Amino acid sequence: MYNPEGVIMKKLVITVVFFTIALFAVNAQGLYFDIGLGVGGAWTRLDGNDVSDTLQSAGGNITEIGVDLGLKMGYGPIANIPFYIVGVLGGIGHRLDDGSDHLQFNSYLIGAGVIFYPIPLIQLAGSLGLSFVGNQTSLPMDMFGSTGGFAGDVSVAIDLGRGNHGVLIGLRYFGAINTLETSRAVQGQHSLSVFLRYVFRHRINA
Repeated sequence: MYNPEGVIMKKLVITVVFFTIALFAVNAQGLYFDIGLGVGGAWTRLDGNDVSDTLQSAGGNITEIGVDLGLKMGYGPIANIPFYIVGVLGGIGHRLDDGSDHLQFNSYLIGAGVIFYPIPLIQLAGSLGLSFVGNQTSLPMDMFGSTGGFAGDVSVAIDLGRGNHGVLIGLRYFGAINTLETSRAVQGQHSLSVFLRYVFRHRINA
């Protein structure tokens, strides 16, 4: 029997192990790390049909929220340029709730990214990688597993802080596309969110 929670947990454990090994492998002098959460709007389509519009048209009073999460770790600055290369673990959750039942569509990203500081106060970032889903619902539906997909994100943030420690306050766009394993439906998701993250980074001449 397919066990979505077990598959998701296995993937997350493998990812955490990867990041832990990388943490010890990277020279501490060049370590970059950030982690945090965001909230905003999210949109989900199944085979091109907007899930929210479908539920609303059926007469439901739907409450929606979009949440994003993210972790990055890597190395920089490189060659005396404010440029960083990172590994990325991130995702979004889009929850639709009518008070008695809920649908939650979750898309995750495991990949690589780059970060650049045009000026010390502003961070620009982007990433691309493989994706999988971990959907949840209180309804008798099988929409959990995926055969794999792709995802990416871009963000702009204000970097506040002294020394190596700081706080990122920014805006992030995330997009993912996956094919669901059982139904073969194509799940497309995107979100636009405001995020807050702790960041540890080395600056040039810092």
